[in-house]
Amino acid sequence: MSVELNWQEGEETGDVRWEQLETTVAQEPARTIVNRTTRRPVRSRRVVQFLLAVLAGMLIGGAGLAVFVAVRSNEGSELARRDVEASVALLLDAQRSGDIRGYAQMLDGTAEIWRSRQIAELRQGPPAPAHASVQSVQLQGDLAMANLLETPADGGESTSRTAFFRLRNGQWLLTAPDPEQFGPVAELVTSHFQISYREADKSTMQALVDLSEGFYVALCGELRCRESERPIPLVLDYADTLPTAGDGLQVRSSQLSGLTSTNRPGPAFEQELAAEMASYLAAAGFPAASPALRTAAATWAASDLTGITAADTQALRAAVRRGEDLSLEDAWQAITVRNRGSLQERAIVASMFGYAQEIYGAGAAGRLLDAAPAELPLALRRSFDVSTGDFQAGWLTWMQAGSSDADLPA
Repeated sequence: MSVELNWQEGEETGDVRWEQLETTVAQEPARTIVNRTTRRPVRSRRVVQFLLAVLAGMLIGGAGLAVFVAVRSNEGSELARRDVEASVALLLDAQRSGDIRGYAQMLDGTAEIWRSRQIAELRQGPPAPAHASVQSVQLQGDLAMANLLETPADGGESTSRTAFFRLRNGQWLLTAPDPEQFGPVAELVTSHFQISYREADKSTMQALVDLSEGFYVALCGELRCRESERPIPLVLDYADTLPTAGDGLQVRSSQLSGLTSTNRPGPAFEQELAAEMASYLAAAGFPAASPALRTAAATWAASDLTGITAADTQALRAAVRRGEDLSLEDAWQAITVRNRGSLQERAIVASMFGYAQEIYGAGAAGRLLDAAPAELPLALRRSFDVSTGDFQAGWLTWMQAGSSDADLPA
């Protein structure tokens, strides 16, 4: 066997390092060779300082870019807020003037069902608010989610609601809401309802439960509710479309119809909830009554429970005070038998429920519904043992004088 000796003096230190020879010649572990010494590289301080400077620059640059993006985003949101506010002003002008065509031009035409509901509500709904301002806007591409603060025409409490706008040909048009923006779906079961809602309404649930249960108890005293073993489904609608047919209630979320400053559902929500609940209970208790008659009862119930008179009822009261010739029998025939009628005829029948309840006491609305679809003279005899002439005379006096809440605007 042979041993190979390899050595080299260190260039700077003169150290010698011994390492195992990587060869198959050496058979015994104790035999080693001397290998040449290598110097460990020393990092330059300048290189380290340079790398640290580069890293610091990257961090500062990233922070600066984030600030720049945030500023530009805020600037974009502010510009969008101003443009959306201009669109809101055009919508309010069209509402106040009853300009259906002008109003429709400010609606996104791609959401047809939603658009139809908006136009229908312009024809029959409450008056436009006296003032509306855009508090904030969140942008998602060509979609803007705006928070509106609205002051009612009667000078009552302002409410805030969420509205959606879509950018079309350089203009923000009111569009259908995106339900997903309100969070995941949740459920809550109460004494009489199974409520389906989204996360955004979680903080309003206690107020909603109080309203729902209170309205239910009050309406059951008038409409002879039949207790059910299972709770009634109550679905909060975040798409703002027409109610879907089903075994339950569908009411627009107060996120869309308006919240008070104390985060409670506003008057518009209360009216819709009361009307939908009354219509549902009337359909369950009086299936022979026409849908139009049940709707008239719902209009009365919304006014009675919320203390707010519908705009059609105010117009009817003004017509009575002007001495216009109005026939209860003709209005009853149109609504109850033919299941249709003009806005004034619907208002007349709705007011008949209010008059009957005030004069003949609890349960009067249920008695009128139970008498349908009989002609009015027979229905009044069965319900209150009164003639049509006497009922109409009392109704005229009541309408001219008005009840305690008769002239409160919707």
